[in-house]
Amino acid sequence: MKTDIFPLNYFKSIFRPTKMFTGRHQLNWFQIVIVFLFLNGLIMIPVTIDFTEMDSFPIDDTYPNAFELIDQSTVTSLENATFSQGEMELALSFYDEKENGVVGGNLSTNEKEQALEEANAVIFQKEGITIKEKGEPIANIKYTKDFDLSDVTNEAELKGVISDQWFTQNQAIVIGGLIFAVFVIALASLVFLIIGASFFVYLTKRGHFSSIQTFKESVNLIVNTLGLATLLAMIMGLLGYDITVILLTQSTALIFILLAVFYYTHFSDEYVEWKLEQKLENQ
Repeated sequence: MKTDIFPLNYFKSIFRPTKMFTGRHQLNWFQIVIVFLFLNGLIMIPVTIDFTEMDSFPIDDTYPNAFELIDQSTVTSLENATFSQGEMELALSFYDEKENGVVGGNLSTNEKEQALEEANAVIFQKEGITIKEKGEPIANIKYTKDFDLSDVTNEAELKGVISDQWFTQNQAIVIGGLIFAVFVIALASLVFLIIGASFFVYLTKRGHFSSIQTFKESVNLIVNTLGLATLLAMIMGLLGYDITVILLTQSTALIFILLAVFYYTHFSDEYVEWKLEQKLENQ
């Protein structure tokens, strides 16, 4: 198998400082972009695994004013509610007007319309919960077949149950949005690392010792060093650390690996050749 073809030539250049430096001519711009996306994909592996294992998501921040309407009196009003096959049975309706909205249950059509005219509202109906928050789209949450409030004793537990029910029905959208947001953050961080570090390395061409002559060589070198740095960051993510730690590990590892490259090569082809000759003479 040929090892000088892409992407095998890249993987040959990411584990040894000398190879990282001497392999700085191997990639063209298209291949650098492919490697760039691959590295960002490695960062996203632990993030995606973490998000897909989520089983709950607090929606208090999304509907803060509506959730403020829920208090102990709401729990009391719902204590006799029974649920079966995704439907609620509540003998007595309730309509609690508060300073910033309405909480109601088992309302008539007119009462529901009246409640939804308020800035904020939480309405418990036969087939689901309607949440209105000023400035946000109205959320209609259907009861699942196993939905139940029999174990709810306080407002915090009620809010938690509602959040879980909302997350169950919006899981794909929530997880997709979170993954996309982190993808953009990781992508921006990687662009910053590559451009910033490449520019710093490119400046060494002004020194007589450096063999780096073009900006593309600098970018290729940084992409090579980021291979190992990103693998280390991915491992940190798989161990359970969050995206902040992952990105910090990636950037910190890049600095130390780049220092190792300079220590072993002095950014000079002549120095690398001299070290190789010395090694052969000592064998």
